[in-house]
Amino acid sequence: MGEEGTKKMEESNERSGDKATSAGKANDKSIDTFKLDDSGGIVGVKSFEDLLEIIGTNGRWNIMIFLICSMSTFMSTLQSITYQFLGATPEYWCHIDSLAEANWTQEQIFDLSLPSRNRTELKFCEYNNYNYTHAAHLGYEKSLEQLEILSSGSVETVPCSSRVFNTSQYTSTIVTEWDLVCESRALYSTTQAASQAGILIGASTFGFLLDKFGRRRIILICVFFSLVSGLAAAVSPNFIFYVILKTLVSCFNFGCYTGCFIQVMELCSPSQRSSFGSLFVLPWAVGYMLVPGIAYFIRSWRWLQTAYSMPVILLFSYYWLLPESPRWLITHGRYEEAIEILSTVAKSNKRTMPPKEALVISLKGMTPMKEEKPSGNFVDKILGNVKHFFILILMSSFRWKILVCYFCWFSVSMVYYGVSLNSGNLSTDPYIYVFLGGLIEVPSYVLLWPMLAYLGRKKSLVGLYFLCALTISIIAILLATLDGVSTGVILFLSLSGKLAITAAFHLIYVFTAELFPTKYRSLAVGESSMMARVGSIASPYINDLLGDYISWGPSALFAAVSVIAAFLSMLLPETKDSDLTEEKGGDIEEDQENGIRLKGPKDNEAFETE
Repeated sequence: MGEEGTKKMEESNERSGDKATSAGKANDKSIDTFKLDDSGGIVGVKSFEDLLEIIGTNGRWNIMIFLICSMSTFMSTLQSITYQFLGATPEYWCHIDSLAEANWTQEQIFDLSLPSRNRTELKFCEYNNYNYTHAAHLGYEKSLEQLEILSSGSVETVPCSSRVFNTSQYTSTIVTEWDLVCESRALYSTTQAASQAGILIGASTFGFLLDKFGRRRIILICVFFSLVSGLAAAVSPNFIFYVILKTLVSCFNFGCYTGCFIQVMELCSPSQRSSFGSLFVLPWAVGYMLVPGIAYFIRSWRWLQTAYSMPVILLFSYYWLLPESPRWLITHGRYEEAIEILSTVAKSNKRTMPPKEALVISLKGMTPMKEEKPSGNFVDKILGNVKHFFILILMSSFRWKILVCYFCWFSVSMVYYGVSLNSGNLSTDPYIYVFLGGLIEVPSYVLLWPMLAYLGRKKSLVGLYFLCALTISIIAILLATLDGVSTGVILFLSLSGKLAITAAFHLIYVFTAELFPTKYRSLAVGESSMMARVGSIASPYINDLLGDYISWGPSALFAAVSVIAAFLSMLLPETKDSDLTEEKGGDIEEDQENGIRLKGPKDNEAFETE
């Protein structure tokens, strides 16, 4: 009887083994995948990437997470490139009470008060220094005949004491409400600079917060405060509150975007990260094209700001749909929660999960305990952080590389935002210009890939800078030498430059990440990104202030900066088909990392595989 029982048990075990093998084959995994090693962990599961191979990365769950996370990219655009519409500047001229009360027509007031008879663009900060009270008594015709009598002094013109804005096209804008023209024109540029400053603040803080407190929690906090600050900006009582709130909107939008991007990248296999990273920025182009469409139908800035902010409500679905990053949970020792999420992924992808007890042992092996280093005093910590920040400049082997990268990032960001928001100086329709600018983003994402494959990083970057410089310099020459340049020609040249600089913005992320070893890669990309924000903060002042004096000035400056960046890029080494490097003990060793991905122009950190 005992022998019979033993035989039956053996047969049963064989059948179970066959079933397990069949199940494993159905899931493209053999039963060997779930064999245990001496420590009780799962054989072959030494990293999170090994675990991703088991649970799958191409199923419905992964696609859902990608789609809902990429919504954050779309929302970011609605606050990043909107200042041309929120702050649209209509025609304006000086208001003269005495003549208006005397029932002079607007044309009669213009004839007497405007210092120039050029009516092609009514934007006047000064008016003729006449005694307009006396002119009202004399009447229109006699006033024109007796200008010498009306003259109030040796000064021909004086600044406007109050202004009239033409409201036929725009009901209200931040410019008309707070008089952001003439001597206050720099304040208008500050509204766009504030958005870029918000991104700079977000880049400096949210990387730490996302690592410290988790992806999901920080993303949800950012979504909430992005909506609150966006709606609050729409009811700002004054200019100062508006600038502060716009800074906060961009800061929280960036935090949400960064968290969602990291979430997507952490759930991709190394081979998927380049393609997923590229697809992740496509909603930016969609939002880019939608910005002028919304502005076309809403001509009051307060309602327009509300319309740009309301779509963030869709991101509140993250509370129910977005889980915490399993990789982050594992790193922080929260294995039970990680396994619960991974089980959901495996079930959705019709994969078989390993035994829980063995999986916990394997997960613990992925995150070995770090030795605590004795902490120094406060001053030592500060000095250590400062030294770490400047380490790439201090090291002679990296100094020239990082300095070139600084300028390349500064220039690419300044030119990108400068060209994107330069419709006023180019005398083109801002609605069409911005829409086409968003449309041209898509081919720039696509065309870069074959360039990288055939030309490499260095030649591609140099060529893109030169192409941008060529097209924009032609614009500057045409505007400086000809009157009435065809709008179609200007649009073609400007959008060609936009295509080149957008592709260059993508490429510079990849190139910088490949130029530095693993130990300093994030530092190099992070510091370069800060320089990029300096460039994007400068761009609205270049467009609005320099452009007011010389319409072709911004184009000439952007072209010159692109040429300098092109020549400096020639000093960098080619990294095509080269293994990434990892520095250990002062020696450079080969590192087989994968996963450097191609990013959009509004991202600030490259993702590194673990």
